[in-house]
Amino acid sequence: MSCTIRPCTVKDCKVIMQLIKEIAIVYNVSPAGIKVNLEALQEDGFGARPQFDCYVAELPPGQKSKKGQQIGKRLIAKAAEVAVSQGCVQLHMHVASWKASEKSFLARRGGEDLTVKEGWTLFHFEDAALQRLAAESKF
Repeated sequence: MSCTIRPCTVKDCKVIMQLIKEIAIVYNVSPAGIKVNLEALQEDGFGARPQFDCYVAELPPGQKSKKGQQIGKRLIAKAAEVAVSQGCVQLHMHVASWKASEKSFLARRGGEDLTVKEGWTLFHFEDAALQRLAAESKF
């Protein structure tokens, strides 16, 4: 039996938070570097003004296989379906430069690597830099 893709609920936030922590380890981010906590995740996803949509791939009880379920393919298809239904004409995904299999996965589905195609580089503003930048708007 295959997995089910369903919208997240507030009850899923604990598992999502654990996933965020596991991903941080892969990217060598210290626990102190994680800027979200469970309460913020719940508010940002399920509060009065939700900031994101989230979907969960759920295996049937007792099934633990991580291979052959095409979970990634099904999740990206769901993201595309939701984007199209909301009138979006683009979907952007960030992938670490050293994640060759993930980049290949997206390319096989029609994704274009803008780093290669257009030479784009992604910039990130952490809190202190963001605060400094925001303060410049007062001049």
